[in-house]
Amino acid sequence: MTRTRIGVDKALGRADLLLLMIVAIVNINIVPPVAIYGKASVLLWGLAFAGFLIPETVAVLAMATRHPGEGGIYLWARKEFGEAHGFLAGWCYWTNNLFYIPMVLVYMAGIFAFGGGAASAHLVDQKVFVAGVAFGWLALITALNVRGLGVGKWIQNIGAIGVVLSTALVLLAALMAWRAGVAETPPLVAGAGWGMGASFSVMCFAFVGIELASTMGDEIRDPERNLRPAILAAGVIALLAYALSTAAVLALVPIEELGAIQGVMQAVTVGANNAGASWIVGPMAIVLGIAIGGSASAWFAGSSRVPFVASLDSALPAALGKVHPRWHSPYVALITCAVVSAVLMAVSLVGSTVGEAYEFLLKAGVVIQLIPFVYLFLGLARLSDVSAGARAAGVVGLATTLVGIGLAFLPGAEVEHLLVFEIKLVVGVVGPTAIGWWLFQRSVRNA
Repeated sequence: MTRTRIGVDKALGRADLLLLMIVAIVNINIVPPVAIYGKASVLLWGLAFAGFLIPETVAVLAMATRHPGEGGIYLWARKEFGEAHGFLAGWCYWTNNLFYIPMVLVYMAGIFAFGGGAASAHLVDQKVFVAGVAFGWLALITALNVRGLGVGKWIQNIGAIGVVLSTALVLLAALMAWRAGVAETPPLVAGAGWGMGASFSVMCFAFVGIELASTMGDEIRDPERNLRPAILAAGVIALLAYALSTAAVLALVPIEELGAIQGVMQAVTVGANNAGASWIVGPMAIVLGIAIGGSASAWFAGSSRVPFVASLDSALPAALGKVHPRWHSPYVALITCAVVSAVLMAVSLVGSTVGEAYEFLLKAGVVIQLIPFVYLFLGLARLSDVSAGARAAGVVGLATTLVGIGLAFLPGAEVEHLLVFEIKLVVGVVGPTAIGWWLFQRSVRNA
């Protein structure tokens, strides 16, 4: 296997890239909460695709060609805007995932609780079960990725197959409901209001992921040949998965009940029971849990490359840049991310979770995750050696990202104390960002 200048192996081929992007982008669990607007929700997915994913595709391809190498958005922002802005973009990209990965792992454990059907569903409230599955999976993906991307990539690849199968099962449940004559007929538009804008920002957030492979840019085999077709195929698959899953959920659950549905498993359970096909719940839970576990591994592996590369640029402690002498993986960065994620996950399991707390974490995550894309799209819009169409895509993507950030500050129905929520959200966004800026300035002073 080919070794790069920084000591890592080129382990990702075209099929690996496609599967990595699918498992990173497609998360059909977010469909029920954003499907509450009826058939208009499908249109919103199309708008998010046109306003965010298409410009993102143009930007990623342009930047990956212009600035090849490890680091992705961190590297691109650093080259286009300087070291400080590059660090800030990478810091936001990394720290958001430190919170996102524990949330995904806990949710994955809850999904697996449905694997035995109604008989095991009560395990979703058993913290010993949830903690055992979540911490066990974190240990597994850490060990496999430390063993090398050539080994760790198989968790992502299997997870992508789980994405396809879980989406197919949602569609099958809807088809069975239609054949049984119990399928719902959703309205064209329902519940239009400011909440629709907040849902649009979540939809844009859902399309984040095609840039993830570029964080491992030095580990891609022949990126000039393999990256473009993988990105284009993944984008189309993601749009189809989200749009078709939304249509299926609308057929499974009455529109007035969707607000109480927390995930696609509950939607499938309701619809399958109505159609007399409750047998589908167990297999759905298993393949969906595998899909979510693959997604956690993908974001864990990809985001860990940011502190790895930042340490090579002397922006973070040098130890984070160490490569395993035998397995050629950034093992210190991976283990560090695993330890931080484990601590945050342990904290999240202490006490009970309320809807407003979840709303805060979700919205703060949306804003922090979208900050690096401001740099990405602004960088594309100001390039002089790309076509006018590409620069226009940068402007559209930048506008969509800024609107998405603004709309994320709109409170959801779960929020009872508006002022407190907004203050917490501002602090939740500014706090981690300010810490990153302080760390960078500290590294500059100590250089």
